[in-house]
Amino acid sequence: MRWGSVLAAATLTATAVVMTGASMSAERDDRDIGGASRATDHLVHVQRYGMGTMFDLFAYHASRETAQQAVDAAWAEIDRLDRVMSHFRDDSDLSRLNRDGARGFVTVDPSLHDILASSASLSLRTGGRFDVTMTPVLRVWQRAFDAGQPPSDADVAEAQACVGADRVETLAPDRVRFTTPCTAVELGGVGKGYAVDRALAVLASRGVRNALINAGGSSIGAIGAPPDSDGWPVRLGAPVTGHQVALLQDASMSTSTQHRRAFARGAGRFGAIVDPRAGAPVPSDASVTVIAANGTSAEALTKALLMTSPEEATAMLGAFPGVVALWISADGRLTSAWRESTLSLADAP
Repeated sequence: MRWGSVLAAATLTATAVVMTGASMSAERDDRDIGGASRATDHLVHVQRYGMGTMFDLFAYHASRETAQQAVDAAWAEIDRLDRVMSHFRDDSDLSRLNRDGARGFVTVDPSLHDILASSASLSLRTGGRFDVTMTPVLRVWQRAFDAGQPPSDADVAEAQACVGADRVETLAPDRVRFTTPCTAVELGGVGKGYAVDRALAVLASRGVRNALINAGGSSIGAIGAPPDSDGWPVRLGAPVTGHQVALLQDASMSTSTQHRRAFARGAGRFGAIVDPRAGAPVPSDASVTVIAANGTSAEALTKALLMTSPEEATAMLGAFPGVVALWISADGRLTSAWRESTLSLADAP
């Protein structure tokens, strides 16, 4: 399969899972690129399930063996982070922290310390809109949804008292504690972006300069570009200046959508993205796409911007140089944008 066909099948879809099988490779030659070069690059692609979604890893290298080993190591890092940060596993470092963190400092994997420290900084830079300590409030809403009606104001207020970036204290390189007994952390809102960042770093450390990792379409990170291309083609959620394909290079793209469900009784709808300021799920069915220098920031910003109007977001986005943000309606229309003129766009296929 030629590299152009691989990219069309793999990155121009929302989930980049068209290609199947444990791995595959592709070569380019003078027939593929119009005779511009006879150098051969090998593409290795691995598709595996983790963190509740399907990951696709693509890497180019002059050595097929080097590319395969690098991709395998990158996947091993994603799998390791899943075991460290999962709140579904009782033996994960995150679960230990949620159990014991209120009693004093807990020694955790340095990657968990790193993502919590980064999350605290992102919380401050987003005015508290993004917050990984929203778990107590989310649990109140989940219990209420299961019961069939919205929670009481008193229950929400009690849970909100447990929330805030200042409730988590970190000491480098591997110690974390909670300053209130009811605080708990859940990393579903930023974990995939962080895993993509770490996996790309593994690829780069092994000599790969051109790679893309797609975590279920919601978090995509790229270094370099495919052969003879200005970037990795990724489909946007809505057309921008008539084009719906962006070229991603040395950057990450994340998209978040609030999936709301109606309560069985009473008014309101439930969704997993909660606004810390209101103590309630974000009341929107729209989506936000962010392109940023790294996946951790991109994924966090999509949540913060879902609860922020484009007009209100101006001051906040000024603290994130180079970021592109797109607000997209539920029916796929671009309703507002920030720095969209800096996007590198490709002709739609």
